[in-house]
Amino acid sequence: MLEVRKYINIADDIFVIRNLIGALLQGIGVAYLIPILITWVYIEEIKYVYYFVFPGIACIIGGAWLARHSERVEDVNLRQAMISAAFVWLFASFVSVIPFMKIAGMSFVDSYFESMSAWTGTGLTMMRNLESYPHVILFWRAWMQWLGGIGIVLVALTILIRPGVAAARLYKAEARTERILPNLVNTSKIIFQIYTVITLLGIYLYYTNGMGLFDATIHSMVGVGTGGMSSHDLSVGFFNSLSIEAITIFLMIMGATNFTVHYKMFKEKSPVSFFRDIQVKYMFFFLTPAVALIGYALTTQAGLTIAHSFREAIFHAASAVTCTGFSITDLSKYPELAKLLIGFLMVVGGGAGSTAGGIKLIRITLTFQSLKWTIEQAILPKGAVIKRKIGEYVFTEEDLQEVLGFTMTYIALLLTGTVWTMVRVGASLADAFFEVASAQGNVGLSVGITSTALPIDVKILLILHMWIGRLEIFSTLVFIFGMVFILPRVVERK
Repeated sequence: MLEVRKYINIADDIFVIRNLIGALLQGIGVAYLIPILITWVYIEEIKYVYYFVFPGIACIIGGAWLARHSERVEDVNLRQAMISAAFVWLFASFVSVIPFMKIAGMSFVDSYFESMSAWTGTGLTMMRNLESYPHVILFWRAWMQWLGGIGIVLVALTILIRPGVAAARLYKAEARTERILPNLVNTSKIIFQIYTVITLLGIYLYYTNGMGLFDATIHSMVGVGTGGMSSHDLSVGFFNSLSIEAITIFLMIMGATNFTVHYKMFKEKSPVSFFRDIQVKYMFFFLTPAVALIGYALTTQAGLTIAHSFREAIFHAASAVTCTGFSITDLSKYPELAKLLIGFLMVVGGGAGSTAGGIKLIRITLTFQSLKWTIEQAILPKGAVIKRKIGEYVFTEEDLQEVLGFTMTYIALLLTGTVWTMVRVGASLADAFFEVASAQGNVGLSVGITSTALPIDVKILLILHMWIGRLEIFSTLVFIFGMVFILPRVVERK
């Protein structure tokens, strides 16, 4: 530990991290003030404004104070950026509990769970009888999911942080690597614009197909953000409409598609780029057999008609692989095979560079392809060069090692959480795996395990899985080890 510590400049780390966190907190403060606009429509909810104004202003003032020397931050290393990003997700969830505690009357742990689930775009919820809650708090959940989908860091890059190395490091720390334009801030603005346009399109489609404007706004925001926090307990199933379900599937797939592909489609004014993308191809590669098997299980084991079975299979498979979490029926009644298949899709996840969670399609693809390349290496003559390329992507040996390391760590954490949940809750393997995969993949589908009745340690466990999954593991590990190295030094100095 001493060998590692001598390479860490504690004073520099604290200075840089403090300023980065300050800039990001200002963005969270601004986000806190937006739900107030809802009270212009629902006048009777004006009494709840204080629970958004005070914490919002506090975040803005506190963030401005922390970032008061940001002009002196010349360089940021990846460790500092990762620690900042990981901390902000924890802190954003912490400062966002006030509306849940004061308006919904939830406990602190349940409120923190709800807040973390919203910011990470997960969608698991402790709230029931959603129709009985004020519109402002339902919008607050959806608003957090919309922002969480695009990323707190990305929003800050678009609005607050000046261009340069600091922005680039934070961008990478939040597990984003796509570059649409050479300039990072312009890339962020383009992504934000595309995200907004798709959201507005979703609102229009929902509204013109019979959904109320408020519900249309909520479902479009959390659909594109692949969050899934509906304004109804029955989720999309509340509307019992094929057209609504089709629009939802469209929005979920758009949200789970790399934003570079969206940019190409907008620029070329053609959907060709969408169908050419390797991650989109593999999304449908996994979806097709999964839908067939889930539909078969529902027909033979759940007694549903073929048409109804495949309607549910298509919707829930799309919801799972895009990591959105919308549902149209009670998944706790599904056969074990269907649960395991949906769980597998949640682990796979959507495209890299999208709002989706999970391991990501490109990593899964690369894991399978690396096996093929290893076999080729053994068969081909010594010295033969194997081009490690998938679609337009070319990978190095270092990329392969990073992907395999990430995948193994992801699965190890998933299995650990599954075993713990089985032991503490007494759930079956399929149910425990389903719930933990949903949390870690930032999905939100549930078989009924998530509720206020959960033991507090399991609630905390799921919170950690949501946090780890949103930042794709490495940033959270760097944060934890950074605290191990930095805090003792700070205490020693005092």
